[in-house]
Amino acid sequence: MNFIITVAHQKGGVGKSTIASNLAVELSKIMSVQVVDLDMQKSISYFNSIRSTNQLTIKYASSFDELKHLVNNNKHCLIIDVGGFDSDLNRAAILAADFILTPVSDSTIELVGLLSFKKIMEEVRKIRSDLTANVLLNRVHVKTNTALHEINNFINENSEFSLMSSILRDRVEFKKSFELGKSVNEYSKSGKAATEINHLIQEIKKELKW
Repeated sequence: MNFIITVAHQKGGVGKSTIASNLAVELSKIMSVQVVDLDMQKSISYFNSIRSTNQLTIKYASSFDELKHLVNNNKHCLIIDVGGFDSDLNRAAILAADFILTPVSDSTIELVGLLSFKKIMEEVRKIRSDLTANVLLNRVHVKTNTALHEINNFINENSEFSLMSSILRDRVEFKKSFELGKSVNEYSKSGKAATEINHLIQEIKKELKW
């Protein structure tokens, strides 16, 4: 089974690497997975370096040709962790995707970031009109839903985006598990964070029809 999940947003600090690492660990339990680390901070590479067992297969690409080679020769579930900036390489990763995952938090400032990402999506859709960024509400406060209404309205009004039903709340398990090189399921299988990640995976599987 080969397909490409690109976790992308030109805004940094939205949780892309944490989400990508959790997806990679959990999906690697049922299929062959490789991760392409395009983030300059190499957060997911650090995560992998401190894993005690079942390390992920991490690949790197510093040019369009290197990324093209990985994509064209892909025989796995390929998860691309895109850096928090706009570049030709990051746009190429978006263009290669079977599924684009774009995390945002529940803050009105996120609308500014989505407006910038909308411009990127408008450009890449000139090449691939079928592309849609699947917006995942991430780090949402566990008790309040600040600005969710505004974000939902923005997404509904812009065809470049689709809002996922999954929501990842601002839970300490996400931070603690990442610091230990573990997925939230490995850290606390019965925890609420694990339940949320599992729901996200099921939603992605449904969208990709596998």
